[in-house]
Amino acid sequence: MKEIILSVDTGKSYTKAITKKGEKIEKVLFRTKVQEVSNLDITLSSNTHLIEFQGKSYLIGDMVSENSCNFQISKHTIDHQLSIYLAICKILKITDAMKMGLPKIHLAVNIPLNLYKNGNSKTSYQSFIQNNSEIISLKVNGIAYAFRIASLVVLPEAMGPIYCVNRINDFRDKKVTVIDVGSLNVNYCTFNRLVPELNSMNISNFGINVLRGKIAEKLTEIYGTIVNDEDVEEIFTNGGFLYIAGIKKAESKEIIEKLITNHVNEIFNYGRSRCLTFNNSNIVFCGGGSLLLKDYILAQYPLAIIEDQFSNCLSYLNILEAKHED
Repeated sequence: MKEIILSVDTGKSYTKAITKKGEKIEKVLFRTKVQEVSNLDITLSSNTHLIEFQGKSYLIGDMVSENSCNFQISKHTIDHQLSIYLAICKILKITDAMKMGLPKIHLAVNIPLNLYKNGNSKTSYQSFIQNNSEIISLKVNGIAYAFRIASLVVLPEAMGPIYCVNRINDFRDKKVTVIDVGSLNVNYCTFNRLVPELNSMNISNFGINVLRGKIAEKLTEIYGTIVNDEDVEEIFTNGGFLYIAGIKKAESKEIIEKLITNHVNEIFNYGRSRCLTFNNSNIVFCGGGSLLLKDYILAQYPLAIIEDQFSNCLSYLNILEAKHED
C-alpha cells in the first residue's frame, strides 16, 4: 500500500495542493468552481474536470461560471469535499500511487479561524472529509480512483510561511501578524515566536469576491449597464479598465483603483478594530487575494511581506510531516 502525505488549501476561488515526490515539491492548482451536471457531452478544457461521485456528476474548474463559487463561510459543503478529493486524485496521478494498490492518504486541510476555534466544528468537518474512514471512490474524467484517508489534520487559515521548512527560522524570534486574503474572507492571526495568539485570531468578510461585487455595483451605477463578476475578473487581468461595446472608458481605472484602495483600508481597519495595532510586528500577507492587492497593500504598508498562494500549503505539509514522523 502506497502512503501519500499531502496538504490541501481549498479556498472559495482556488484549490491548492502539494506533496513531495522524493525531494521535489509537486503542486496542484485549479479553480474551486463546482456545478452539478447531467448528460454532459462536451470537450473539457485542460483545467476542467468531470467528477462522478455517489451517483451524481459534477463539473469543477475553469469552464464553470464565476457565479458557481460557493459563498458560504463554512467548508462543510460538497464543493469543498469534491475539490479536496479532486486534489488528492491529481496528486495520485502525479505520483503513480494507484499502481501500488489502495493508496493510504495522510492529509492536512484548512478551515477559517472562527471554525478552527470550535472543537465541534473541527471534529464534524474532519469526519465529513474523511468519509468516516471509509474507502472513497470516484471518477475523474472517466478514470476511476479509490483511496482511504488514514489520517487527517485540520489546520487554521492565516498560517502563511510561518512553519515552512525553509522559512521557520526567519520567524522563530519574531512577532508576526499574518493576514490571509481569500476570495470571501480575510483571516488574521498573530504569531509570537511561532506560537499563535488565540485572541488575535479574527475573520472579516473583506475577501476578493466582496471587492469584485463592490466594483461591479459601482460601475453598473455609473455607466448604466450591467457589469457582472466575470466582467470585473476581466478588468483585474486586462489593464484595469472597463470596456463597453469595445470602447475603453478611460476614467473607469481611477474609479476602480479608488475602490480597491478603500477596500485595503477596510482590511487594515478591521484588524485595528480587533486590537491588532500592527506595531512592533512583521506583517505577512498570504492568499491569492494578497497577490491581486499587492501594489495597494505595499502603498499603505511598504514593509509588508507578500507571499505566494502556496505558502499556507507548505506550512501545513511541514506540520503534517512532523506529526507523521512522531
